[in-house]
Amino acid sequence: MRPEQILIVDDEKRIVENISLCLQKEGYQALGAYSGNEAIKFFEQNRFDLVLLDISMPGMNGYEVMEHIYGLDDEVLIIIITGYASIESAVRALKIGAWDYLKKPFEYADLIKTVKNALSQKKLIAAKKAVSARLEASERQFEYMVNNSPDLIFILDQNGCFTFVNHQFEKVLGFLRQDLIGKRFETVVHKDDLSKAGALTNPGAPVHSDGKESHFRFLKIGIKKTKQDFSDSCAYMELKTSPLHLPASDEKEEFKGLYAVARDVTDRVNLENQLRQAQKMEAIGTLAGGIAHDFNNILMGIQGYASLVKSGFPKESDEYKRLASIDEYVFSGAEMARQLLGFAQKSIQETSLINLNYLLKMSAKMFGRTKKDILIEQYLEKDLWGTIVDEGQIKQVLMNLFVNAWQAMPNGGKIIIRSENTVVDDVKAVELGLAPGTYVKITVADTGIGMEEEIMSRIFDPFFTTKERGQGTGLGLATTYGILKSHKGMVRVDSEPGKGSAFMFFLPAKRTRVGLKKTEEKPAIINGKGTILLVDDEKGVVEVCSDMLETLGYKVKAVSSGTEAIEAITSGKDRIDLVILDLVMPSMSGQQAFEKIRAIDPDIKIIVSSGYSREEEIEKMMQKGCDGYILKPFDMATLSKRLDGVLKTRERV
Repeated sequence: MRPEQILIVDDEKRIVENISLCLQKEGYQALGAYSGNEAIKFFEQNRFDLVLLDISMPGMNGYEVMEHIYGLDDEVLIIIITGYASIESAVRALKIGAWDYLKKPFEYADLIKTVKNALSQKKLIAAKKAVSARLEASERQFEYMVNNSPDLIFILDQNGCFTFVNHQFEKVLGFLRQDLIGKRFETVVHKDDLSKAGALTNPGAPVHSDGKESHFRFLKIGIKKTKQDFSDSCAYMELKTSPLHLPASDEKEEFKGLYAVARDVTDRVNLENQLRQAQKMEAIGTLAGGIAHDFNNILMGIQGYASLVKSGFPKESDEYKRLASIDEYVFSGAEMARQLLGFAQKSIQETSLINLNYLLKMSAKMFGRTKKDILIEQYLEKDLWGTIVDEGQIKQVLMNLFVNAWQAMPNGGKIIIRSENTVVDDVKAVELGLAPGTYVKITVADTGIGMEEEIMSRIFDPFFTTKERGQGTGLGLATTYGILKSHKGMVRVDSEPGKGSAFMFFLPAKRTRVGLKKTEEKPAIINGKGTILLVDDEKGVVEVCSDMLETLGYKVKAVSSGTEAIEAITSGKDRIDLVILDLVMPSMSGQQAFEKIRAIDPDIKIIVSSGYSREEEIEKMMQKGCDGYILKPFDMATLSKRLDGVLKTRERV
């Protein structure tokens, strides 16, 4: 450790030498200067811990030297030494910054005592500054950590008023610090959570336990609020609180308020809600699919026999017209079954790349012909991207939305249709429940009566309807939801009572332009020949399908299980040209039977038939060599066309 450096400034050489000798005996290192200019020169070359400075010197006096030295080092200690000390000179020197003064002549002991006191104080000052610097650095670090924490950190006093909030209040909620200090905690709490807030901040409440966790909705300000997106107006917060107990005396502490940390869990809550909704929809969808399967088998019998009987009467007869009416009712029932299957997300999709503007124009034109009290406005993106969809299912979505809009405007009104290209980034993807990428956004808005938030939360539930009994099935919007989910899209609604509703749905898109579609020709009945193996566990379906096949000219061998079908093929008694195989059967499923039949005869033609079209299974079977599928209920024309297409393919080969 180096000895303290002391500079002695006096124009009398003898005094400088004597003081230097005394200081050196005490272990200090001393240097003498005989004028103010020389002192300043030394100080510019070296820094000293202490300066002993004579006030009265020729040329530059001690006061001027002090000012120069402090300009070079404002922390140096200066002790004034003079033979002409007065109260005024001492005060002047102290005002400039002198630490102390000595009056000539002085005793050796007084000099050493004054120097030691001064240097000790210098060390204390330096230590204090170091501690203060460390404390300031620690406070800055703490402040940085608190203000840059992703959580909201705050302190409430005994009355539940804010005494501290970090910067996250402004970033997350929009509240400025100065707007909250002194305000009650309830200022930021949603009205439905005020009762919980009161219990939390009530001075008379039981003592709070450390780390107590609760959940609140905090308000956001300065943001447009919509009922559709609750996160626009509120944030879900997971709040942990701890009591602040500060010493009131040496023996006890007093409750002074709460320290709290609030974590924004809005995204987590939204994802949990989406998961619950998806699970609910999946469960209801499974039920709906099962109902549709049994319903389609019943309709299969009705439509099949009606088709058979109708073929025996001329079109002009009353019998033919009555049977045609049965066909219409069966069609209505089949449409309801398709809605159930669409909601269950199990329907087979015949997809193609199309321009949705074409469907929008065509559907709006068709709907507008029958609803003269509705004005339809269209604002369609000129260069709309192409989408890969099942055209029939998206037509159904649009018609469901149009009908829903029309029913919301009993006295007439306006439907506004928009199409636009949009890119969903990572942030928007989480909010919408979609994968990031390119989408086409379609909006169908109306000027109708609108909806309450409670109704909006249930509109996509199957069989939920606000109409009177007998006026609606409650399947329209549920079907819309299921179809769009099966297309990897989604639908949202924004509505307020008296301000109409806007349904917005997104479908994955490709950055390409697509031309228009052309309509398909109506199927005709085509007779054929050959032996058909009919496999179905429903007795009624077997009977009616057998009659239909025989009427078309085919020989039929009917069995009720996959095991019987395998036996019929391996027996070799009959040459089987084609197998119509039900997909859903007990014991051995259609898929299992298909694989065993293919193993026995790889070349045999197989068509899958089902009233419950599980898309994944049928696609897997098609990839393994299945020749086609036909969905129940079907009439003779549809059946004949499908059989002719498969059997003619074999003849060409």
